Amino acid sequence: MLRALVVTLAVLAGAKIIAQERLFRDGSEEAILRAYSDRAMAACQSASIPGPAVSMPLWTKPTSVDLVIGRSNVDVRLWQIASERWPLRFKHPHIVLTLDSSSDTRPMCEYDVIEERAYVTVM
Repeated sequence: MLRALVVTLAVLAGAKIIAQERLFRDGSEEAILRAYSDRAMAACQSASIPGPAVSMPLWTKPTSVDLVIGRSNVDVRLWQIASERWPLRFKHPHIVLTLDSSSDTRPMCEYDVIEERAYVTVM
């Protein structure tokens, strides 16, 4: 009887910790998106698309806005912690804006919140 009570309390404590962590992460993500989405849109609008001259997309109405940690296209491995580019890959928060395009290519802009810089790519 006592063992069942201890197991039940342990499960409830674990569920509480998981719920609190999830609420904290969701709230943090929403706060960062609200605080920096306007800056991200402005920075993406002023950034240029690499490659041939193409008309600039309008970033004020993106199809999706997501928050990710690190830029996946930075060539640094997890064990290379001495690299000066390591925080770009694994630490800096980025707001990712994607646009819906009628062609095969979809413009994507990653705004680095720490550096306050936008990186525009075409997927």
